[in-house]
Amino acid sequence: MGLTVLSDSDVSKVFSSLSTEEVNGLLQVLGETLTHYSCHGGKNDYLARSAHTRKDGQTSLFMPSVTQDLIGTKIVGVAPPQTQSSAAPVAGLKSVLTLCDATGQAVGILNAAELTAFRTSLGSMLLFHQRQTVRNIVVFGAGKQALWHVKLAAILRGRDIQMITIINRSSKRTEQLISDIQSSEQWPSHIKLVASENQESLEQLVTDADAIFCTTPSTEALFPAAFLTSDAAKSKTRYIAAIGSYKLNMREIDPEYLRTVVDPSGPLSAQAYKEGVITVDSQEGCSEEAGEIVAAKIPHEKIVEVGELLQQRTKPASADLEKWLQEGLVIYKSVGIGVMDISIGREILRLANSKSIGLTAPDF
Repeated sequence: MGLTVLSDSDVSKVFSSLSTEEVNGLLQVLGETLTHYSCHGGKNDYLARSAHTRKDGQTSLFMPSVTQDLIGTKIVGVAPPQTQSSAAPVAGLKSVLTLCDATGQAVGILNAAELTAFRTSLGSMLLFHQRQTVRNIVVFGAGKQALWHVKLAAILRGRDIQMITIINRSSKRTEQLISDIQSSEQWPSHIKLVASENQESLEQLVTDADAIFCTTPSTEALFPAAFLTSDAAKSKTRYIAAIGSYKLNMREIDPEYLRTVVDPSGPLSAQAYKEGVITVDSQEGCSEEAGEIVAAKIPHEKIVEVGELLQQRTKPASADLEKWLQEGLVIYKSVGIGVMDISIGREILRLANSKSIGLTAPDF
């Protein structure tokens, strides 16, 4: 068995050539992975991540993962925080994913910088692509996560999307993101992709949105709960995915809004499922790391893993669930779990090999 090595540019080549059929295939793989994690003993193989910070502030993250047929570890290098006296800007995250088969035989080494953004965004699509109405989308952030949320939404539901608005503090970065996306030959020309230029219109943008993607490591809520509990906001439902905050001091969604969502007697109860739930990739991970969920003190029984929902959809008595996923108020929170990396990493290796991308050592 050979070992395939994919550089950052190799991974980008695979991603840039993805067809709608291939994206749907990756979506199915991720859904099956999270269903196994939630419902079929996958948590028994869960391995805790660890971190080490040197005296100079450089942090190394180690994320081991095991499934029935894969062993892998993702290593992430996080540079020290910049100071005003820093001579040059610090490069982005450095990340590598090593994959082995079930016996420990190495099968792949991938630059995982863009892979991480892709698999996280793909997780948001698991429930988004089922939505009945997605005409108007708002995206907070202008980094890799924002880019892949926009690209994947367009690939999966492009014919139904009319406008996507990017909200970010840096207008230069937003303009660059829009330029990068629109320069792609695959970009649907009918979708209006714009930057929000007026902070005063934020409430209207949020209220009008059919879907909201939050992709920033914000330490303050991106908008107050009142924006989505007003009479105007309650006149419609929406899908909200929050994947940018991953520490206890971070929050993208107002904790007060989350408390309102899970309140069975609250103003949003008519749009909820089972008297109000928050959907997550990992209940344990989000209960320990997601700042807004911890701050809101959401009870465990109100936190439902997406793998559980996907499993429930296969059962005969799932009409209420199906209606809620398509038309109700759905909130998805993700902090990421290692099995997402190795399952999607393996598929990227497979696609790369089929397209003759990367380097292969046949007898490693």
